Amino acid sequence: MKTESSGLSQGELAYERLETLIAHLELKPGAFMTMADLQERVELGRTPVLEAIRKLSDDTLLEVRAGRGVRVTPIDLVRERRLLEIRRHLECFVVGLAIDNASGLVRNQMHYLARALREVEASQDMRQFNELDKRMDRLLLDACAEPFVERSLRPLHTIFRRLGFLYQSHLGTDDSVHDNVQLHVHILEAIIARDSETAVTATQRLMDFMDDMFAPLERQLEPYHFDVSIEPLTHDLS
Repeated sequence: MKTESSGLSQGELAYERLETLIAHLELKPGAFMTMADLQERVELGRTPVLEAIRKLSDDTLLEVRAGRGVRVTPIDLVRERRLLEIRRHLECFVVGLAIDNASGLVRNQMHYLARALREVEASQDMRQFNELDKRMDRLLLDACAEPFVERSLRPLHTIFRRLGFLYQSHLGTDDSVHDNVQLHVHILEAIIARDSETAVTATQRLMDFMDDMFAPLERQLEPYHFDVSIEPLTHDLS
């Protein structure tokens, strides 16, 4: 059954809502949730939430624990740094295909996304940035038109949206917001111009930007922020 407002099925809508909660740390890494908890959070029934849980489990964003409910997968910096290298290669492949395949309508959407991203930089609204980043990822994957790559990259995008949101919430600066936005804009502009070399270079720089987050996250944030089952050492849990 499709929802009238979005064209999404109930299961797809449950997935989107849970994915957003995970990416914005509203479902905290390492937290256990019951089915009832998740249904209440997304305001949908048991069947669509079960469908979403299965998909998010496949994406390694949720873990189903028999007798304990569902656990939000903790942030493992070592694992995610390895995954970034996988993402690096896939993203460069995607921008190349997007340049080859992008229609006039897709290019028009890219112009408007670049404009919206610049406006987000002024407001420094990281939730809005994440939504635009998600739109950009989907637009590039649609232009790429390769289902295998989409299935591989979709969970990676969420993993790094969550990591980026954590970084910006605790360690980010005006400069880091500026650099992040500009790197996304440069990729869009290069694709619009059908400049493959510049698009790949901008993509590599974005991956480098994300790689630079790992050292300060590891050194400066309490382990509690990566897994709430770990008892905090201080009272600063903002």
